[in-house]
Amino acid sequence: MTELDVRQIPPSERHDRIHDAFAELDPGETLTVVNDHEPTPLYHEMAAEVPAFDADGYAVEREEASRFVAEFPKVEVESGAETVRLADLDGEPHAAAFPGREPKTVRLSLDTGQSVPEHTHPDRTVLFHALTGAFEVRLDGEEHAVEAGEIVRFDGETAVEPTATEDATALVVLAPKADA
Repeated sequence: MTELDVRQIPPSERHDRIHDAFAELDPGETLTVVNDHEPTPLYHEMAAEVPAFDADGYAVEREEASRFVAEFPKVEVESGAETVRLADLDGEPHAAAFPGREPKTVRLSLDTGQSVPEHTHPDRTVLFHALTGAFEVRLDGEEHAVEAGEIVRFDGETAVEPTATEDATALVVLAPKADA
């Protein structure tokens, strides 16, 4: 087990240090991060962008007022063909179709009026495919109506906020950008 105490590292450098330490792990190992706050943003970043991060195995414990200990397990990234049935995926509103595999593929199910708060997916190209229902997808504040059967493609640096205008399901693909 590798432990990284980031409490004395400037906040602007923490995520890079954590990603570097995680990359050095072998599959089956866990990175233990000690932080001065709950690392929820880091969890979401890792879940969306790091295929080898086992989001289901993640755990965090508050040991003191300014000591949070989080476990980031690493899994083997497999290759080869794999099939899943979207209706069989667990998790609401998000469910990973192929956990730990690239490109990140997520089934998003929202009830009418439900939304996902504005966020970005740095270093990704995003494909948002409405499978059923309809969405209002806000991209950098600009509204786009997306109905079943339509696909929107956008840069992951764009702030996105999807809202269901009726009960809706989308398949979201977060593809790594090719090195320039």
